[in-house]
Amino acid sequence: MDNVILFMLIFILAIYLIYKIIKKEIFKNKLKTFTDIILILTVGLFMYYLSVATPIFRYSIDKIEAVLIMISLFLLYFSYGLIKDGDKTYKNNVIIYIVLYIILLISITFFIGRTSFGFDLERLTSIYEGSLVPFNTITSYFTKGSVRSIVFNVGGNLIMLVPLSFLLMVKNKKYNNVLRQLLIITPIVILIELLQEITSVGLFDVDDIILNIFGVILFTFIITRFGIMDKIRKLFYKTFNGKNFIKYFIYFISLIFPLIFIIKALSKIIIYVI
Repeated sequence: MDNVILFMLIFILAIYLIYKIIKKEIFKNKLKTFTDIILILTVGLFMYYLSVATPIFRYSIDKIEAVLIMISLFLLYFSYGLIKDGDKTYKNNVIIYIVLYIILLISITFFIGRTSFGFDLERLTSIYEGSLVPFNTITSYFTKGSVRSIVFNVGGNLIMLVPLSFLLMVKNKKYNNVLRQLLIITPIVILIELLQEITSVGLFDVDDIILNIFGVILFTFIITRFGIMDKIRKLFYKTFNGKNFIKYFIYFISLIFPLIFIIKALSKIIIYVI
């Protein structure tokens, strides 16, 4: 599996470069080409880390590092958008933000810190009955659980899909509507719960679905009710009139963490292969 991921990374990078050469864009916009290569390498190597069973890869990356990697890439493209300053760039960047979030969500939910991953559809026939009763798990957290378990399990599930809700609203104003959001988010939440059960990385729990959806509804109501979202959206699309020095400074600061990760990952791969 690890060799397949590595081959796919090389293949995607080669296809991208060939496309740029054919379109004669590889040197036309050097900063865009460089930024895209950093994205491809970082995400590709990140996925390679998660796919390799050996401890020097799979268990050497934690949730905090994963979050930092994705936030750095987010800021890298955000700062590139400030430098490029074009509507098309802003719109394309939002799609990249959503993809980065989905990769982060999948990695944290199914891979990072997980000791096993395998499909077993028969697990769906033996789901714990208590997990199918609404508010059963939530009640147990508040009556028997610690403050830490409440914060991590209840609070964590409340905010888990909030970033996706936010990015959908950034992408298009029509997603200020809760029902439109739920048409996208509800199937995702249910799919995650089912996959957690059949891959043995977690348990299906209807309360997780309730918390995920309620968190999105609450967040969307608050951020749209007071007109906050419209103001935030302008930050993603409006021209930034600051000095170019500030824009490039943000860009290069955002570049540091992905570059460190790429160098670290490539050095480990070389040692691993040799």
